[in-house]
Amino acid sequence: MSKFSPCLWFDGKVEEAAEFYVNAFEQSKINKVDYYVDSEHQPKGSVLTISLTLAGQEVILLNGGPEFNFTPAISFFVECETEAQIDELWETLSHNGEVLMEFGSYPFSKKYGWLKDQYGVSWQLVLSETPQSIAPSFLFVGEQFGKAEEAMNQWIEIFGEGKVEYVQKNPDGTVAQALFTMHGQPFRVMDSGEAHDFTFTMATSFYIYCKDQAEIDRLWDAVTAKGKEWPCGWMEDEYGVCWQTVTKDMDKLFDNSDPDRAYRVMQELYKMKRIDIAALRKAYEG
Repeated sequence: MSKFSPCLWFDGKVEEAAEFYVNAFEQSKINKVDYYVDSEHQPKGSVLTISLTLAGQEVILLNGGPEFNFTPAISFFVECETEAQIDELWETLSHNGEVLMEFGSYPFSKKYGWLKDQYGVSWQLVLSETPQSIAPSFLFVGEQFGKAEEAMNQWIEIFGEGKVEYVQKNPDGTVAQALFTMHGQPFRVMDSGEAHDFTFTMATSFYIYCKDQAEIDRLWDAVTAKGKEWPCGWMEDEYGVCWQTVTKDMDKLFDNSDPDRAYRVMQELYKMKRIDIAALRKAYEG
């Protein structure tokens, strides 16, 4: 299991989106569907989350409601192995979407393009002649401009097992492009001084699979020290990026096969900001 999994907040159409993405990417499948066991946020029995594998990367689709919108501040950088693969993926993702950077030849790649798909999720596609892979990319704009390198180094320090692969600077010292890994997973950061009317939102967050309560506590304290605490294990760092602490047995705790048990666990979760594994497991046991 990977350490991090992107979580995309949808307002309905989550099942449609799941099929769309699974059909678009290589090495993709639907892993698991969970459903609401109460009516506090969505109608009981409607889809809560869908776990997907896209190009070998787990992605969680959350049917959360209309509160948040995707922005290009977080996009997904997709490396493609062949021209046929990138052409087909661009055609699929751009259908009913919006082109942010034209698909074509650039000094850094024979083929590259940036788009928003029909659901608002942003993708950067590049021909790299390596197997298809997906890496989150963070664009620091507005008040966050100039903080890309600082954020990268802070995330590596907090989340651990990180390595800076390369940093390309702009003439003013800000980051044109940087690639780094955490727990073997690739991430990218960029600064942009251009005028943009968007920033990071909770529409895109990241699961962090934690091994125990001690790790949850350490990450919670580190991330929220200059950030914000949110309900249900959500935390926002000082740059506005949101992370969720989850346990590796979370699927078991929220399993829908016993609706009464799942309801107990969910009600316990609603009481929390910082995740308390023992309290969730106690609710599970009844």
